[in-house]
Amino acid sequence: MAKKRRDGEYESYTHGDERFPIGIHKTIFPPNPAVRGSAAYQILYTHWHSEFEFFYLSRGECTVVIDGAEHALSPGDAVFIPPNATHGAFRTTSSQETVFYAVVFSPALLSGNAADAINEKYITPVINGELVIEPVMRRDVPWQSEVLDLLVDIMALYDYTPYDNDPYSGLYPELFLRDDAECAELFIKSSLIMIFYKCIMHAERVRAGSRIDRENHDRIRRAIEFIHSHYGEQLTLGDLAASVYMSREYFSHIFRRCTGVSPFAYLNGYRIRRSMELLEVTDMTVTEIASSCGFNQVSYFNRKFSGAAGCTPTEYRRCREKINPPEA
Repeated sequence: MAKKRRDGEYESYTHGDERFPIGIHKTIFPPNPAVRGSAAYQILYTHWHSEFEFFYLSRGECTVVIDGAEHALSPGDAVFIPPNATHGAFRTTSSQETVFYAVVFSPALLSGNAADAINEKYITPVINGELVIEPVMRRDVPWQSEVLDLLVDIMALYDYTPYDNDPYSGLYPELFLRDDAECAELFIKSSLIMIFYKCIMHAERVRAGSRIDRENHDRIRRAIEFIHSHYGEQLTLGDLAASVYMSREYFSHIFRRCTGVSPFAYLNGYRIRRSMELLEVTDMTVTEIASSCGFNQVSYFNRKFSGAAGCTPTEYRRCREKINPPEA
């Protein structure tokens, strides 16, 4: 049975299984005409894991944020996400359906021996940040187009089974290999090795002094976990900084550098996304939702919600009910 993604935390489970550690997820977000204009709508919470990942956008438009750097994607584009990089995504238009795939696999799938030459020369340097793979794959670059074709061929071997027969569940269900996919494991592994070969051939080797400050990134990951656990409380910048033993000024600087936004912009964004979920799946009043998500004043909640979604909480709920009417 598919496993739920642990939003905002380090993903500790193995995608796929120990014998074949790869998992593919497909996520569908329906259009929401209540969200006007280009209001950002978070479709993938910031999280991280020790595996490689290719994020492939099938439909719609979105921006993927990797360690604070934003990458705008169009349908048919993909991004490569290295191990332990913080990443999330938001869509930049809600007038159309958004569909994306996440192909997540263990480095062990490329090399079975931790001491072999493949690990030493190619995999470990990518994990350590010594080799930097081009993050965005687009169709207008020949070698990247070949990578995208291989990714599509891999994804075609999997079936999509949404939770509770609800294609709009947003729970990142894991796909499963089709029963009629003969020798699928061999094809997938060989395709991933070819993908990695093409990426490494165009990777950039960086000097040690240019690597990301891993200690600071670890602290910001812990701060994100703290936010996701305490977002309903009245938090101050001092609370967030103290959670990772940093001064407020330095914490603000490092948080923005690692995520691309200020600590409170991230906190309020997360609160708004949680409030959207409550508007969709509960009968709680707007006042109750505002309080449970850390907003003391409903007027302030309405203002922040409208700024993020382009509509009021009430308008958002009304529109969602029209798209997915409640069961009788």
